[in-house]
Amino acid sequence: MKTKDLPNVASALIEKMKSDGYSSSRIEDTTWILEHFFNYCVKHDIIQVTVPIAVEFVQESFGFDFYNTTSRFQTVLRRPLLILFEFEEFGNYKKTHQRGSTTKIPLIYETVYREFVDHVNLMPIGLKTRERKIWSFTKYLEYLESTGILTLSQIEYNTVHEYIASLAGFAPATVRVIKTNLREAYDWMYEKKYVRFSGQQMFPVIRKDPRNKLLSYYSKEEIRQLVSCIDTETAAGKCVYAIICLLTYLGMRAGDVIALKFRDIDWDKGVISYSQQKTGNPLTIPLLDEVKFPLLDYIRNGRHESADPEYIFVTLYAPYTKYSCTSSVFRMVEKCMQTAGIDYEGRHHGPHSLRHSLATNMLAENVPISAISNI
Repeated sequence: MKTKDLPNVASALIEKMKSDGYSSSRIEDTTWILEHFFNYCVKHDIIQVTVPIAVEFVQESFGFDFYNTTSRFQTVLRRPLLILFEFEEFGNYKKTHQRGSTTKIPLIYETVYREFVDHVNLMPIGLKTRERKIWSFTKYLEYLESTGILTLSQIEYNTVHEYIASLAGFAPATVRVIKTNLREAYDWMYEKKYVRFSGQQMFPVIRKDPRNKLLSYYSKEEIRQLVSCIDTETAAGKCVYAIICLLTYLGMRAGDVIALKFRDIDWDKGVISYSQQKTGNPLTIPLLDEVKFPLLDYIRNGRHESADPEYIFVTLYAPYTKYSCTSSVFRMVEKCMQTAGIDYEGRHHGPHSLRHSLATNMLAENVPISAISNI
């Protein structure tokens, strides 16, 4: 939704909550949070309100991770934002957002469900992966019950494919994960002689959606527009300019940019050396003049005193701490593209698109692949 529409959506949400019988204190809490969120969006010139913006708002305003609440107080602060996005999209909202509350195990399948959970819990995999496998299996059992299939022996070969077809609203990557999980579940059920088909028979090959391979590219002229539109007369502008230069001229990942420390830069040798956040691998890259001077200008004239003195980049507003997530960098890039008048419709327009554009432009200039692969 657009920021200008947020007050109207919030007002309609509050009316819905009143009609649903929520207490006055809950409604007051929701109103207070949403008003602060709206003011935050206005203050930061946010045009499009998204979940990543809400994540940043929570982190900067209340100091906790939106996706990992550790207290009831944090859950109460987060809930108005969750139901805001649900209400705006669906006209309704979940009654709770606590983990495990959105699935109900069909009683008729409870025994096989518990056996499967025990099977998954013995796997040498991470907790999140276990949860995804169990969630995929649970949703499939719900589907079976809803279609009148009350025993596993009733399952036909096309049953699972009809279920997959019902997931048309899911992202391709999510559907691929569900297919993979169901293939494993079917292999397990086939081995237990619960079903007549194995997972390998059901899904001999699970292909990636070709659309996911398409990366967005911006020309050298568009990159020039992007960089030149930034107002470097302000402290905030100096910070944004330095970050954008690291992304466009060096192809650094957003996570590496916000994690950059003063000790990572050797000004005398003219290099930046750091461990990559994604891979953990060390990398040394040249400190180009196009990056060096914007960095120096920001450090000397734009950077605020911070409780995180070892980090180069700190938030634009008090309490001036290190960036905890890359959503701020995404928003910087998006806002600069809007200011520069770059038409990014149909293209990704975050930090990674700048990284890909650098590699593509280098390839066009006959830079060796071995050099490009370091980006």
